[in-house]
Amino acid sequence: MKLVNIKFFSIAAFLLIGITATAQKGDRQYNNWSIEAQTGYHVPLAPNKFVDLGDYDGAFKQFQAGVRYMITDTYGVRAHYSFLNFENPSEIVEGGVKFNRVAIEGVANVWKVANVEGEFKENIGLLFHLGGGVTFANPSGSKGTDHIGNIIVGFTPQFRISDNFALFADISYMANIKQHYSYGGELFDLGYKHETGGLVNLSLGLSVSFGNREEHADWYYED
Repeated sequence: MKLVNIKFFSIAAFLLIGITATAQKGDRQYNNWSIEAQTGYHVPLAPNKFVDLGDYDGAFKQFQAGVRYMITDTYGVRAHYSFLNFENPSEIVEGGVKFNRVAIEGVANVWKVANVEGEFKENIGLLFHLGGGVTFANPSGSKGTDHIGNIIVGFTPQFRISDNFALFADISYMANIKQHYSYGGELFDLGYKHETGGLVNLSLGLSVSFGNREEHADWYYED
């Protein structure tokens, strides 16, 4: 993936949020913006070339921070940055790779899309997210950077603490398109042929909403 395309993707992601932020200026009854941070456990699923994948999963070897803007009380967009560190804990086997990812996703409130009924919605939420990103991978055995395309899909259960704070869990699957290095840092092919990879991410985090309305779009329901 060419560097110019990566820069274009990153710029487009934040421009899209800026555009949607000005597209809706009506008399809203809810706050649109929230920021979030999370950490957790990642499990590489593929490719398994050169490595035993179970050696490269890890707890608290990742961090993600993002910003979300809800265009309506049901649909929104989210941009985030993620860092994941894959390393073998063995003192005998050295090597690994660090992932730095930027991504943009569409977000939907599952309860509202599915017209779910119940008072539990006032404090328990569920979001679905789907989008794409670019990972800048730095293998331990190389000074270069591997540029990997990503497709991301997942669900985010939420628990409302107050009008502005919510705890959440997240389970996401990330497909790695054109991955050239293993999770141990080895190049797959001297001819630079790529593999298709994937991993699951399990995390816990905190989201903070802000604005001059009483509550965030996630918890707003018309009477």
